[in-house]
Amino acid sequence: MSAVPQLAKLTQKNDNFKFLSYYPPRFLTLFLLGSLTSFVIDHLLTQNHITEYPEDIPKLIDTAAWIPPTCGASAVLVGSLFPFADYWFMRKPQEFQREWSNVMRCMGGFIGVAYAATKLSWNSNYQVSCTLALISIVLWFLFDRTSHGFMMSTLFSSIGTGVMYMLVSNGIYSFTHADFFGVRSWIPCILYSSCVCFGTIGRQLMIVPEEWFEPEQKEQGKSSEVKTSKLD
Repeated sequence: MSAVPQLAKLTQKNDNFKFLSYYPPRFLTLFLLGSLTSFVIDHLLTQNHITEYPEDIPKLIDTAAWIPPTCGASAVLVGSLFPFADYWFMRKPQEFQREWSNVMRCMGGFIGVAYAATKLSWNSNYQVSCTLALISIVLWFLFDRTSHGFMMSTLFSSIGTGVMYMLVSNGIYSFTHADFFGVRSWIPCILYSSCVCFGTIGRQLMIVPEEWFEPEQKEQGKSSEVKTSKLD
């Protein structure tokens, strides 16, 4: 079933479900969380002299002014696409670890990955990369466990790394001791963990309403009943 008819239903006038009252608060929550976490992580990067900005760039404290809104918009995108992927590929909500306490643990794991990369002493960037790659996959296993979630996190982290490379190439900012296409080799791990984190938040916020899944579940129930009756 296409998502377009379902989305059209939300725009219809009814007392139970209104498009304008449903999505903006959820998108705003994702945007604010994405902006806040980007501010925290960029603060860790700049305070530990991992990233540097041109002197004339507008800043919010020690973070470039364009980073929070950019990361906030990215959080809205990722947090929306993960639930939509559940609808397309699974035809049912992703119910694994669907509690706010688990969402907070996932966010803590994401911040922990960034903290480990910036604060702990490592022998080399490759040691950091291998360790954080393993931790990132563990985060996916603990809070996602879907194949499309794994693939989307890998895709978005690759795209994000490519965007960072373009920004560094144009002198918008730079990494000290860059060892992977102008960035640190563990940056994709940070981006991967962020995708798992905000995908989990989007699912918890029910960006795709449970009402969308009810027709699918009814159809599956009818098909199972038909199979049972044929067997009888």
